[in-house]
Amino acid sequence: MGQQIAGLTDYANVPKTIATVLSSGKCSLTELSTTLGVEDLWWWLEIITVDNYNQMVINRAQENG
Repeated sequence: MGQQIAGLTDYANVPKTIATVLSSGKCSLTELSTTLGVEDLWWWLEIITVDNYNQMVINRAQENG
């Protein structure tokens, strides 16, 4: 979905699910390791995905006037 940007890299040693939640700033590694569970991780991923999609729709609408 969308163009790839040359020069970007993935996290090599962290699962993408965990990296996505941590890099979003929605919660910390400590929270994921102690108080949150796997279900919480999946909820955060859904929230992040929907937020990112909605932001993309807003950006496209603004670009198209």
